[in-house]
Amino acid sequence: MSLSQAAGNRSKLFDLHVHIPDDQMYSIMGNHIVEASAAYFRAKVVKQTLPQVEDELRVAGVTGYALLPVPRSGFDANRANEISAKYIAQSEMAVGFAAVNPDRDPSATMRKALDDQLEGLKIHPTLQECYSSDKRLHPVYELLSDSRGVVVVHTGTSGIGGGLKGGGGMKIEYSRPIYIDEVAAKFPEVKFVMAHFGWPWTEEAIAISLQKANVYLDLSGWSPKYIPQELWKYANSLLQDKILFGSDYPFVNPLRWKSEFDMIELKPEVKEKILYKNAARLFDLA
Repeated sequence: MSLSQAAGNRSKLFDLHVHIPDDQMYSIMGNHIVEASAAYFRAKVVKQTLPQVEDELRVAGVTGYALLPVPRSGFDANRANEISAKYIAQSEMAVGFAAVNPDRDPSATMRKALDDQLEGLKIHPTLQECYSSDKRLHPVYELLSDSRGVVVVHTGTSGIGGGLKGGGGMKIEYSRPIYIDEVAAKFPEVKFVMAHFGWPWTEEAIAISLQKANVYLDLSGWSPKYIPQELWKYANSLLQDKILFGSDYPFVNPLRWKSEFDMIELKPEVKEKILYKNAARLFDLA
């Protein structure tokens, strides 16, 4: 779906963080990792098709969403992007994001993804064992500068691998928000979204997003009642234009998230921004 078509939907609920639990996701993560992650989030996760996922999102009131891949070290990014592009062609709701493998000509992969109508980039530093500031990614950021593209970066701890011995071998240090500070300064036309607001480095994430106009935070992967009060304080004031709703489906159901969010004390106009208006600006929809 093109961004202009997305604008025509006039959605009031845009989910910035959706994964499709299909064969590809299970293959990349591994069944035991999916099961451990589902247990970590206390969620029931089963394989689903794109139409099944979108039906569930509509029930939750979602009429627009960002479809994000699940990248990891050594995976075939071109194949993953081909599947995402196929989904986007079938969808009237989704804005598609690509993935790259830093070791396998990432700029060529990103260029092809843009040609195939994918409009942003998803990075998972912990799974990819690659800092977001890695110089191998700089040519990709250069490409996205031309289109003022969006990069969603996993930040903070990881529910993927959560509860496993040694965290499944995954190191959350890769996902510290501070590494985005460098590239956000170097590539000011690229819009960086720090997914999961960087906890336990939330103050670090807040500081970067306050200081840089091209850095945003999404609330995905967290029940609203467990989100730190400091973040809600800034969301209700200085960061009201920089915070975005994301569920982290299928690990967090947007219907449940929205019902808990309704109980958070925020200004009504701020809630509207978080649920839709900030995403509309991020994607130049409004």
